[in-house]
Amino acid sequence: MNNLHDLYHERLKSYWDSLRGERLFPSENDIDPDALNEIWPSCFLISIDDVTRRLGYRYSYLGNDLIEAYGDDVKNPDIAMRLVSTASMTIVKKFDEVVLNKKPVIDESEFINLKHMKIKYRTCMLPLGYGDEKVSHIIGCMRWRMY
Repeated sequence: MNNLHDLYHERLKSYWDSLRGERLFPSENDIDPDALNEIWPSCFLISIDDVTRRLGYRYSYLGNDLIEAYGDDVKNPDIAMRLVSTASMTIVKKFDEVVLNKKPVIDESEFINLKHMKIKYRTCMLPLGYGDEKVSHIIGCMRWRMY
């Protein structure tokens, strides 16, 4: 992957670091999408709650660039968000790692999207939560290429 991918991840991580201060991680309420406007279409937000424990992780936000990566039409974001949430067991394990360790995780892998194209991606995932106790959300940025 090229330097643009790293710049997006560095931008998100730098913003996350500035918000957390001395805490292990900032809260979801600290996030201002306008502060990330240049990378926000490549970002996602995962909510972790009682529904997560029963049904798995769910996206509360999925940027338009990511909906495109998964091969769906931006006009149908609800469908894309449902498909993405179960698209890759690898990514689910990475979400688990963020929640368990309460630390940033980088994932680099590939998948076949709904249009049968190979997508290679790199994702930066960062915990958000309450104090230093509980991870309530994961914010991430995914950069990708279609092959």
